[in-house]
Amino acid sequence: MSERDSFAHYRAAMAELGFQPSSRRGQNFLLDPTLHRWLAEQAGAGAGDTVVEIGVGLGFLTRELAAVAGRVVGIEIDDRLLAIARRELGSRPNVELIAADALSGPGGTLVPAVGEAIAAAQRGGQRGLLVANLPYSISGPLIAEIAALAELPAAAVLLVQKELAERVAASPSTPDYGGLSVVAQASFRAAVLREVAPQVFRPRPKVTSAVLRLERRPDPAPELATAAARREFAAFVRALFQQRRKTLRTTLARAAAAIDRPPPALPPAFAGSRAEAHGADELVALWRVARAGS
Repeated sequence: MSERDSFAHYRAAMAELGFQPSSRRGQNFLLDPTLHRWLAEQAGAGAGDTVVEIGVGLGFLTRELAAVAGRVVGIEIDDRLLAIARRELGSRPNVELIAADALSGPGGTLVPAVGEAIAAAQRGGQRGLLVANLPYSISGPLIAEIAALAELPAAAVLLVQKELAERVAASPSTPDYGGLSVVAQASFRAAVLREVAPQVFRPRPKVTSAVLRLERRPDPAPELATAAARREFAAFVRALFQQRRKTLRTTLARAAAAIDRPPPALPPAFAGSRAEAHGADELVALWRVARAGS
């Protein structure tokens, strides 16, 4: 089936299984087929690439990804939706669907299947990509977890709440810039590609969405090569931004304590400034000083 059936067909299938969309889980189905194809295009997947899709839903976007990618690994928390997606997608040999909460890994981390699929692709010399229509309630934590994967995806295309997309891509010294901006931008180039109106979802959300693209940086700091180091950097950054209106002279000691280091001397380049005035690379340099303990 090259084109999907009408949404009434899917409503009937959901009703048969006793399914009602959950606002708690952020189950808003994107219905615009042209947008599904555009999202797949923005992922840029080729025949040798693996795409991990978080939030399969009814499989609309999965179908488009499967048409261009070598392998698609889909994660879906709701067994009933997954049953419908499996039926509608048929026996596509390059699609693997997994019933799981995306953040059900140890300590609320990404479920291991996500990292395993990306790592396997990249060990084989191919790209691991990530695509998701994310529930608003988990978008921030999930983006932070993407940045902490052992093998970072070559790119991630994420449909999220507009305000969150703007926060992740924000520049220093702007109101939207914060800890998540820094954590993401230390490893990725972030850009908001387009807005998505509520009218193309069912049920309609009360907010506008946007498409956020994260492209893995070719020049990350060598100290950020491991997942453990990136988690430590994230803890340092969170502590810096907990009192974002205070200067680094005040917040640096708290941030150093967050990574079990004594308070270092504040480098002259940071004197009198706040964390929000500095880009990701500058804050990596400050973290480097804190790690050294001097």
